[in-house]
Amino acid sequence: MRYAISLCLDTDMELRHLRYFIAAAEEEHFGRASDRLHVTRPAVSQIIADLESELRTPLFERLAHRVKLTAAGHWLLPQLQKVMCELDDALVMTRRVGQGRSGTLNMGYGSLTLLHSLFRAAIKQFRDTYPDISVSLLELPTSAQPKALADGKIHAGFMHFGPSPILTCGKRGDSVFAQDQTILEWIRIQTGELGVVVPADHPFATRQSVALAELGGERFVVVPRSSSSPGYAPLYSLCQKAGFEPQIVQEVGSISSQLNLISVGMGIGLAVVGKNFSYPASLAVIPLVEVDYATSFVFGWVKGQRDPVLDRMIEIVKELSEER
Repeated sequence: MRYAISLCLDTDMELRHLRYFIAAAEEEHFGRASDRLHVTRPAVSQIIADLESELRTPLFERLAHRVKLTAAGHWLLPQLQKVMCELDDALVMTRRVGQGRSGTLNMGYGSLTLLHSLFRAAIKQFRDTYPDISVSLLELPTSAQPKALADGKIHAGFMHFGPSPILTCGKRGDSVFAQDQTILEWIRIQTGELGVVVPADHPFATRQSVALAELGGERFVVVPRSSSSPGYAPLYSLCQKAGFEPQIVQEVGSISSQLNLISVGMGIGLAVVGKNFSYPASLAVIPLVEVDYATSFVFGWVKGQRDPVLDRMIEIVKELSEER
């Protein structure tokens, strides 16, 4: 291993020159320095002489039974001690990053993700297990995450999708799908179905299930660009098959806004029904019957762009998804 340090314009020396100098300076004795370095005393003397020749200045006064630093040597010693300390820290950190125990992980998530217990468990377990990894969570709808992944803004994301012929095939963890020309690899955390979200005091709130045709007289709060809850086109298609056209009274930008407006009586909405989704107590989510609308909750990343830190999160998500 070679290490170049700019002590002067024509300096290019090996790392051992610097280590030998530090040992000799701290021991004030070439013999004790050789014992510390597990080399011969002549080797230490020769390396020090080479270093002094390179620098064109003496670093030690050779006395009868010891050596003593010159003024130049006194100046050089703390500089090299600092450099070596920083180098050692850099090597330790490099090893930890390579092992996935240090670094940075940026992840996307949507408002629906916050309602799933795996997301909370995964983030907590990751932070507890790898406290030296900096975790940054960026709130993004699923529709925006593939571009954020392609642009390098996030390393992975928790995403929700409605029916997709590509998402429904393949095994967990080894399939890919394309969106916005970004090829993603993913772990399917859970599949879900469609339900109707109503205020807790709504007549449907105590029902075990509801037919879509029963919603003909209801007002709808809609998230037009939602990937998991039907936006305009899918909503109209589903309702027309049930014999009515939906009355849309409010458009919102996120599922959290949709749920908040439903809770205050602005209308009802369609959302995911599935194990481990926990909705606020002010709402009731009732499964819809005779509706073919499967959803997928996945953890995805750009194909071919895994690193040790991301691998640690993938391991945790796999483990937790298999438990649920």
